[in-house]
Amino acid sequence: MTIRRQCVEILKQILEQSLFFNALKSQINDKDLPFANMLILTALRNLVSIREVLQKYLAKKIPNKNKAAYYALVLALTEIAYLKTPDYAVINEYVNITKKTTDKFTANMVNAVLRRISSEKENLNTVFNTPHFPQNFQNILRKDYTLEQILNMEKMLSVEPPLDLTINGNEEEIAERLNGVLLPNGSIRLNKINTKISELYGFKEGLWWVQDFAASLPIFLLKNVKGKKVLDLCAAPGGKTAQLLAGGAKVTALDVDKERMDRLKHNIKRLNLEQNLQTEVADALEFLAHSNEVFDIIVLDAPCSATGTFRRHPEVLHIKTTDDVKNALVLQEKMLDAVSSHMAKDGMLLYCTCSIAKDEGEKQIKRFLERHPEFELLPFEDKELKVVEEKIIDNGVLRTLPYYMKEKGGMDAFFAARLQRKA
Repeated sequence: MTIRRQCVEILKQILEQSLFFNALKSQINDKDLPFANMLILTALRNLVSIREVLQKYLAKKIPNKNKAAYYALVLALTEIAYLKTPDYAVINEYVNITKKTTDKFTANMVNAVLRRISSEKENLNTVFNTPHFPQNFQNILRKDYTLEQILNMEKMLSVEPPLDLTINGNEEEIAERLNGVLLPNGSIRLNKINTKISELYGFKEGLWWVQDFAASLPIFLLKNVKGKKVLDLCAAPGGKTAQLLAGGAKVTALDVDKERMDRLKHNIKRLNLEQNLQTEVADALEFLAHSNEVFDIIVLDAPCSATGTFRRHPEVLHIKTTDDVKNALVLQEKMLDAVSSHMAKDGMLLYCTCSIAKDEGEKQIKRFLERHPEFELLPFEDKELKVVEEKIIDNGVLRTLPYYMKEKGGMDAFFAARLQRKA
C-alpha cells in the first residue's frame, strides 16, 4: 500500500471515528512519517476551505460505500493547493487510489473533478488562502471570545507550529548548538527541524524535553519547589513532572494509563531526573479516595477537551464539540473536589488545562471556590511573568491564546490557576 493510500485511510479514521492522529501513527513506516505528518495535518488545518471548494465541483454527494473517494479528493487538493505537488502527479496518484478503493466510475469522477479544479485553481486562491474554523469549533469559541479574537486564532491555522524545548542544562549553549531561539522563560524554540527529534543535539544526553511554551508556564510560575512534596495527577507524558524534578521537588506522578506512564518513566530516566520520583498507575479518583497522604503541592493537569492544542493537533477542530466540553467538566469537578482533602497546611493546588473553553478553566475555578471556601485564589502577578507582550495574566489566572507571540510562531491555548488552602 502506498503512503498516500495509507493517508486516505487514516484521514477517514480520524474524521469518522473521532481519533487523534498520534494514535494512528504506528501504521506508518518511519521513513514515510514526515510526509504523512505534513499531508494529514495540512489537510486538517485547511479542511473547511477544501470542503468549500469540493462542494462547488461535486455534482452530488458521494455515497458512503465510496466515501474513501472523498478523502482522496481532500488530500489531492491539499497537495495541489498547499504542498504545491505537480498537478499531473497528484491526479494520477489519487485516481489510482480511488480505483483500488472504490470502482472505475467513481475514479472517473475523481479524475474529472481534479482536472477541473487544477485548470481553475488560480481563481480559487482566495478560498484556499482563507483559513476558517468548522462550525462545531466556532460554537465552542463564541461562548467566550470576541469575533476579533476568533479571527486572530483562525489566522494561526496558516502558521506551522514550531518545536519548543524545556531545558535541563545550559540554555544559551544548547540554543546555539540547535540553532534555536531562546525564549524569555528559558525555553528554546526551533522553527525548522530536518531530522528526527531523537537525533537532535542533547536528546540522548537528556539536556531537554519537548514541551509547548504555554504548557511550561504554570510550573515556571510556581517558582521555588525545592524539597516540596508534590502530587502530579494525570502526569503523563511527563513535561510538568520533569520541570518539578528539575526544580528539586519530591514527586509522586500518577496516571491511569500504564503505557503512558512507562513512557513518562523512560523520559525521566533519559533526563537523569528519576532520583526523587515515585510513580503510581491508578485512577486518580480511586487513589485519592484510598490515600491518607497530604502534599505541599498538588498539580492537576486535568483531563479536558484539548481544544487549545489545535495548532499541533488540528483534528480537534473537527472531532470536538460543545458536548465534549460539557463531558470534561464533570470529571474535572470530581477531581478538584477529591484533591481538597489531601493538601498540607498552606498547601498549594495548581490547576491546569489545555482547553480553550473557559468553562474548563476560569469558570471551573470560580465554581470550585464557591464550593470550597477553605481555598482561596493565590493570584499570579504580571511581574512574575513578563515573558510576552500580551497580557497572559488575567484576574490572577493564566490564560494564553494561540496568536500570542505570533511573530515567533504562537503558542497553545492554556489555562492555569494557583490556589491555596487556608490555614
